[in-house]
Amino acid sequence: MLADRRAKIVATIGPATREEKNLEKAIKAGMNVARLNFSHGSHEDHLKVVESIRKLSKELRAPVAILQDLQGPKIRVGKFEKGSIEIKPGQKLVVTTAAVLGKEGLIPSDFKELPLACSPGTKILLDDGLMELKVLQVRGEEVDVEVVYGGILKDRKGMNLPGVNLPVECMTEKDLQDLEFGITHKVDYIALSFVRHARDIRKLREILETRKSQAKIVAKIEMVEALENLEEICRLSDVVMVARGDLAVEVGQSRLPGYQKRIIHVCNELGRPVITATQMLDSMVENPRPTRAEITDVANAVLDGTDALMLSAESASGKYPFKCIRTMHEIISEVERNEEEYYKISLESEFLSAPAAIAASASLSALKLNATAIVCLTTTGKTANIISSFRPRAKIISITQHMEALNAMEMLWGIQTHVIKPYKTMEDILTQVDQLVVTHGLAKTGDKVILTLGQPIASGAKTNSIYVHTVGGESFQRLPDDQLPLRCQTDPVVE
Repeated sequence: MLADRRAKIVATIGPATREEKNLEKAIKAGMNVARLNFSHGSHEDHLKVVESIRKLSKELRAPVAILQDLQGPKIRVGKFEKGSIEIKPGQKLVVTTAAVLGKEGLIPSDFKELPLACSPGTKILLDDGLMELKVLQVRGEEVDVEVVYGGILKDRKGMNLPGVNLPVECMTEKDLQDLEFGITHKVDYIALSFVRHARDIRKLREILETRKSQAKIVAKIEMVEALENLEEICRLSDVVMVARGDLAVEVGQSRLPGYQKRIIHVCNELGRPVITATQMLDSMVENPRPTRAEITDVANAVLDGTDALMLSAESASGKYPFKCIRTMHEIISEVERNEEEYYKISLESEFLSAPAAIAASASLSALKLNATAIVCLTTTGKTANIISSFRPRAKIISITQHMEALNAMEMLWGIQTHVIKPYKTMEDILTQVDQLVVTHGLAKTGDKVILTLGQPIASGAKTNSIYVHTVGGESFQRLPDDQLPLRCQTDPVVE
């Protein structure tokens, strides 16, 4: 069943998936997190997706996290009279920051500070590095360049200046307007693009706290400066994304794999969830099957310790969005079936907070008692998040009455999310747990499960206890698929 997969799938929503019937197919194919890319689309378009996902999530009983990805100070070329131009090696061109349409020999850019950032010899990369320009001279708002590598340059393609410290703020006016939308409509995660320093995260955190937003922050690592401040950025963020597109352009393609492994390792050490993103199954934008290299890339990201893998154009605008999500699900599931590296618990670490100590104890108890599951009763998901970072082999089942917490936990490795009815006593809890795990096929009568909870129960205390329980539930049996939440059914067929 879909719930058995530990690493989660983030799927970007676009023209291929944004209709409600297609969003339902994406969830059934295995999507845990829906990414809304605010570099494209109107607020009206995004609101329809948010409303559809929340509706489908309730109907299918399948919580889905919504990730708002802010555009950031992304430098782009402008628009061209004919939609594109061809540029050829050795050709001399002018790049201008004036508000004009581009044409042969003239490339407009929306980056007003471009002349300040350039000097003779500066390298300008276009369209994720597919084309390259070399700066010859700067004249006012115009920059004279020579084409090193050419190609077809289309409207609004990206522009990078690798190694140049750009004189821009992390959040633009557009980002602040988009952020207001995200806060108002209660998205679960907000991804901050082009993070360079810890202060970028602090600035966003202050805005969220001022607005009393529960949204969590995803730091996108795609700049050289972010790598220089990696540990501090990871500590201050809730989640980290290896944004391989711009990162590869910034650091050079041959250095990308090493940096990817380093970011994942630092996040694992700090207990921060990490997303690996960009071109995971890129050939499936056009083809029904991935390349062998892509299959291996997905598998290696899982083996390295990533919490979630992200699809971009594959699910947003590709020809086979649902097949792509299901293919990723199948690759991840196969890797995890043969994975031996569980329980990353260090008994040497410094003193832990109470939730971290409970999480470590629950994970260790599950290992020593060969428990089938760790059941977390939670209101925020904090303890479940920490348990996830210890990578137990036992299932992590997080149960709460709070839908916002369930949605947010869909990002986290290994966590299965379920609703529980209100409870007042330990007996209430154990009865509901027995019924849940047996009827949903998550454990059998006689299995051991480890509970984490807050006591005294009636007062709603924060997590401070673990309880070893042997599953009863002799009067219960597994329900048929049509009565179960989506992810506990036999993998749904997606057409």
